[in-house]
Amino acid sequence: MYRFIWKIKLKDDVSDEDFIDHWHNSSMFLQEYPGAMGTLIHKARDEDRTYFLIAQWESQQQRDSMQQEIDAGQTKRAKRWQEFPSNTTFGEIQAMFAGEEIGAVTPLAQ
Repeated sequence: MYRFIWKIKLKDDVSDEDFIDHWHNSSMFLQEYPGAMGTLIHKARDEDRTYFLIAQWESQQQRDSMQQEIDAGQTKRAKRWQEFPSNTTFGEIQAMFAGEEIGAVTPLAQ
């Protein structure tokens, strides 16, 4: 699994609810792309109005294909995506990470 993770600190004039609605609506749209495996949003524990967002993909290649289609802007789907405001409209992107999962430890089944 490939994950794309970023942290955003909301601008003063942006409500948490407006950003969460944006995240939900744009995330629902991304699920139309092959390989999309959902997105997660986490509120930072020690930082007001700060969120971690995680997009999960089957592979980096599939996420990169989505980005290439969007950047080219030629398909109906890409044009629809471009109607969504950028995350930077809502706040400052403070950190980003992208990488392939190489292992996991989970609780034993009982």
